[in-house]
Amino acid sequence: MSTGKIIGYISAAIVLFFGVIWLLSAFSAETLNPGGRLLVGGILVVIGLGIIIAIRLREPKPKQEVVVRQQIDFGGDVDMEALKCESCGAQLDKSAISLEEGAVMVTCPYCDATYQIVEEPKW
Repeated sequence: MSTGKIIGYISAAIVLFFGVIWLLSAFSAETLNPGGRLLVGGILVVIGLGIIIAIRLREPKPKQEVVVRQQIDFGGDVDMEALKCESCGAQLDKSAISLEEGAVMVTCPYCDATYQIVEEPKW
């Protein structure tokens, strides 16, 4: 916490304290003009709360970091070296495979063909 925030919170606490004291003194039996004390106490309380709100609004919002990790798990035995394009027969590497909307897609860098890998049943 910075020095400015500490000084701000301390000054707000002091102003709030005196505002509450002025509000309480308005209800004393010896007070001749309670309206003036209520006004001054109310103003002091509003100033104290305003200082606190101003400090809170100036605080930077914490940065939220979202990490999206996609991992492709094949159910069967898939040999990445044997993966070939269905259109041109070119050898494909792992950079040609992507996950789009929950489907495993292959994009051939040679013929630009795009198709979905369909996992056949094992039986």
